[in-house]
Amino acid sequence: MSKLPVVEIRDLVKRYGQHAAVDGLTLRAGAGEVTAVLGPNGAGKTTTVEICEGYQRPTAGSVAVLGLDPVTAAQDLRPRVGVMPQAGGIPPSARPGEYLRLMASFHATPLDCWPGWA
Repeated sequence: MSKLPVVEIRDLVKRYGQHAAVDGLTLRAGAGEVTAVLGPNGAGKTTTVEICEGYQRPTAGSVAVLGLDPVTAAQDLRPRVGVMPQAGGIPPSARPGEYLRLMASFHATPLDCWPGWA
């Protein structure tokens, strides 16, 4: 049984002027697989993830996430993909109900489980 790739990157290049942040990356991640991208600072990991999210355009190469181009199909793709921020956490002053509503607002069809929470 052949798994269609969830993420497929072919010959990805991202340049900032003369500097190549990503230079010829090819990667395939299938459904149900765990894929880690490791490398030193400046290796292009964050840039690659930002391209997969549709926040950056590649200089060259192609990227497909769930079979969609992350730049041209961002509105269709973003509700289907979850990405962890590099740094995060809940602000200490956040009230639980407010924070739950904020997180729910990021979804196309959020559940209203705690309507009375403030």
